Amino acid sequence: MHFLSAAHQLAWSQYPLIWLGECCAILWLVVRSIRSPWARAGVLMMICGLAMNALVTDANAGTMPVVGMPSTLRPVSPMWQAATAHTRLALLADQARLGLFSVGDVVLLLGGSLIMVICFRRAVRRHATCRSATF
Repeated sequence: MHFLSAAHQLAWSQYPLIWLGECCAILWLVVRSIRSPWARAGVLMMICGLAMNALVTDANAGTMPVVGMPSTLRPVSPMWQAATAHTRLALLADQARLGLFSVGDVVLLLGGSLIMVICFRRAVRRHATCRSATF
């Protein structure tokens, strides 16, 4: 698992736009398989969140700045750096007031949650339909 983590970090820090393109391709498969306007909205939210994160990372030379990072915090990766006066797009960076999440992370999580709710509702309906057909 350490190798996958290192590969992910390298791809994100060195080539965030390529990584974003790969994520968009995977999300396109989700849209094709679920076929719901709400799932499309969730995927669009996820793409927007990923794009915001890629934009701020690319603007800051492959690092994700953290605004308000406590001095006692030791990031697990050199990819996260404390924001400085030279930080670009600080509004899109990870924020201490958001629990060290970025606006892009929040949008990404909301979109993913929307897709999960849609899938869960469909599974419950399918299960209820199968149960009623057996009685």
